[in-house]
Amino acid sequence: MKRSTLAIILTLCSSGVFVQSAFALTTPAEQDKLRIHTSMPRRTSDSLFSYTAEWRIDDGELYRSTGLSFLNAHKFDDATQPYAVTKKLLTSMKDGMIQLDPNWRGITITQPPEQAELIIANKNGYSLTTVTVRDYSNQGLRFDLADKNFNADGVQVALDLVFSADVEYLDGFSSKKALTASQGEIEIKIDDQKPIHIKTDGKTTRELEQEIVKQLSISQLAETPLYPGMVSNDTRNNKPFDGSEVQFLNLAAKSIAIDITDPALGVLAKFKFKDENHSVKVVEPRFMLGALALTVLLAIVYFRRKNQQKSI
Repeated sequence: MKRSTLAIILTLCSSGVFVQSAFALTTPAEQDKLRIHTSMPRRTSDSLFSYTAEWRIDDGELYRSTGLSFLNAHKFDDATQPYAVTKKLLTSMKDGMIQLDPNWRGITITQPPEQAELIIANKNGYSLTTVTVRDYSNQGLRFDLADKNFNADGVQVALDLVFSADVEYLDGFSSKKALTASQGEIEIKIDDQKPIHIKTDGKTTRELEQEIVKQLSISQLAETPLYPGMVSNDTRNNKPFDGSEVQFLNLAAKSIAIDITDPALGVLAKFKFKDENHSVKVVEPRFMLGALALTVLLAIVYFRRKNQQKSI
């Protein structure tokens, strides 16, 4: 009887070790993917185009890389194909990745042959967390998740209209910051729906964002950013949050496109992925073995004392 009772205790304790133990699930490659469709820049002076991808090693640290380029419409002739510009953007990100240890490079960045398209995807064992695209070159941009709906894939989107001079000012290109837009138009298109058009003439970025929200009921004006902005050593790439942005927190669509023709304006397109690929936090097996040993010891002491009491 004594032995059977002790055996039951040991069995239960041993089972506890296996129940508590768990294995971290590995994120499959290309589970998180963003396609960026680019076009020809319109601005006739050197203008910034940069994009930052951030990713996480499964249940581990965050890493990021930025590709930064300067585009000038005058430097591309009529024979230049849009995909040639895209190749420059691709190279800039690959250059940014060089400084990272190969084991930390958790994304792939590719361009299909002769296509004005960049594809950012996670590698096996890593997951995308955010992607930020900053364009001050006045080119049309379209974004999609490779035939997935943003909301179905848990990806939130934000568009932050900004003044080009805000970045140029930080680098000493401009002596005075612009307070209103110049002259032009903003076009936003979701899937194959009819696009919205907004005149920018003399308006602030907040006023323009308010007009976008009025025309797109699926969006909202937010006074806090979708995620904290990145601060880098290259001040040309830094843009403090200006207090408002248009957010699409539940975008039931497969693509979103924006085209700005006003040379005084740029856009920050932000994409926040689910970032839920963490392993379940469990007690370490070594700790459980220690607990098992302690339980066995207590059981032995208990039965010895019980036997001593019976013998008295």
